[in-house]
Amino acid sequence: MNDTRFLAALNDALGACGLDLSAPAARSDPAAVEAWARFLSACVERGVSIADPRWGRLEVRTGAEGTRLALPAPGARSDEGDSQDFRVGLSLLMSLLGGRPPGE
Repeated sequence: MNDTRFLAALNDALGACGLDLSAPAARSDPAAVEAWARFLSACVERGVSIADPRWGRLEVRTGAEGTRLALPAPGARSDEGDSQDFRVGLSLLMSLLGGRPPGE
């Protein structure tokens, strides 16, 4: 799956699930965990692998189209380092749901 299809699948799933990335969710909020679970399920249904390395490079961008997930331009560096790395959150959510991410 190329980057364009990857991002289209993620942003389509994001819109379908109503997950709000504009503000951090409370970790103890069951509604936030449920929204992330719906989002991940929708991503998998669209052919996105939870083990895809591009999860670690995703950025949240807000613009005229609303809040979207994007990949940085080739060669661009993020000033925030690992703070935007979705892999930790994905692993945590998978463990909460009783599954193990592939490769572990």
